[in-house]
Amino acid sequence: MMDQGEIFNQSRMERCAAIHRAILENWQKSDSAPYTVRATDALADLPLSELRLRYFAVGAGEDLSEIPFHDMLVVFVMIEQTTAAMRKLDKSTSAGTIQFKIWTVFPDAEALRLLSKIRIQTPFDEEPFLRMPQTDESP
Repeated sequence: MMDQGEIFNQSRMERCAAIHRAILENWQKSDSAPYTVRATDALADLPLSELRLRYFAVGAGEDLSEIPFHDMLVVFVMIEQTTAAMRKLDKSTSAGTIQFKIWTVFPDAEALRLLSKIRIQTPFDEEPFLRMPQTDESP
């Protein structure tokens, strides 16, 4: 479980950027799944507020790093922004610069939107992949 006092700092950002690069490189080289996200403990029936306290193994193939929930979202925001920038690139050039906009807080709606796009393996639960969690306010 994540320490509530943990601050998102330059070191964590660099780790997220390294995972992002590894996933993109794997995506370019492989026809298989470009990324792996795996729960590090049971997640069944946990609300979003509890998921926010968990760590996930994230990376390319089996080269995984255990990172907090927030950092996992940062990695996938970076992938989303990279994909959008690549679509806009001039097809005659292979170079470009991307400036990432990274949030320090993910409201529930944004966290759920990102989670809906991430396939999370759940080896500690009966279901093989995470089902969309509920917010604490959900019925």
